[in-house]
Amino acid sequence: MTECEICGAEIRGRAQYISIGASKLKVCSACARHGTVVVEEKKMKMGRSEGAKKTKLYERMDHEIEEGLELEEDYGRKVRDARERAGLKQTELAKRINEKQSLLRKIENEEITPSNDVMRKIERVLKSFI
Repeated sequence: MTECEICGAEIRGRAQYISIGASKLKVCSACARHGTVVVEEKKMKMGRSEGAKKTKLYERMDHEIEEGLELEEDYGRKVRDARERAGLKQTELAKRINEKQSLLRKIENEEITPSNDVMRKIERVLKSFI
């Protein structure tokens, strides 16, 4: 038999699950009044949906990584060419997209892969030149 997590008494019959703050406890019927009763079935379903959410999160992260890998290999060169056609210096473009000039330099030299947000900013400013 199991023991009540509040009073320590042996639980006779079916245990009840309660929530007190962020804690979930297995208690006897007498101690169930100290918290909010949580239905055991819902708790199990929530556990499954959280696992499903984690799986979806990892799938989303994998998809984002794959999208990053699909980035054109010469993206940095294309950004540099478009910036030069627009007649902008690195510092000027960096100010327009609200990023550091060093970040833009690293992107153009293909030292780093830009985030989707930075890519959108660059494309917004240089859309007619890319």
